[in-house]
Amino acid sequence: MVEEEVLREVDKGLMLPLMEEFYTIQGEGYHKGTAAYFIRVGGCDVGCHWCDVKESWNAGTHPPTAINDIVENAAKYSNTIVVTGGEPLTWNMDPLTSALKEKNLSTHIETSGAYPLTGTWDWICLSPKKNKLPEERIYDVAHELKVIVYNKHDLIFAEEQAAKVNVDCILYLQPEWSVRDKVVPLIVDYVMANPKWKVSLQTHKYLNIP
Repeated sequence: MVEEEVLREVDKGLMLPLMEEFYTIQGEGYHKGTAAYFIRVGGCDVGCHWCDVKESWNAGTHPPTAINDIVENAAKYSNTIVVTGGEPLTWNMDPLTSALKEKNLSTHIETSGAYPLTGTWDWICLSPKKNKLPEERIYDVAHELKVIVYNKHDLIFAEEQAAKVNVDCILYLQPEWSVRDKVVPLIVDYVMANPKWKVSLQTHKYLNIP
């Protein structure tokens, strides 16, 4: 397939810049502890300085891969499929989730919400970022809100975002890994004083798994 054809397929969402795919245990949020197959899509311009997968940012460094191949591989491992990035909503997720649904797989997404929501999702984890705020529609359909806490000012941002989500959305505060020793006491105190929030930890890092 020539380069122009590949780019057209990517624009349609029929191919995606695949960074990596792996079977592991979900480490964060509501579904922590659950076995899941992760599809990590390249491409992100949100630019969080503390991002632990900066190598995902440049979509051009990850091979455009046919979604049928991605789905066939995923279906071998798990009924729960988590699409993450990068920022997966950079791309049209409709074809991917349609193909996953044809195999009766449960579709989860982890997103900043910075781009319009595409795809059919059983679970939407919205993790908003200050430097590129979510599109308004995703607040109404997010199942969980996960705010990364790097410093105490992020708690203010968290409350601003919590005011926008739907009433059924579960609220999580998660320490940024590199400063966890500093911010965990801050988060613990905050959640105890504001019990509408829950604590999310990156348990996969404690378990030393992907």
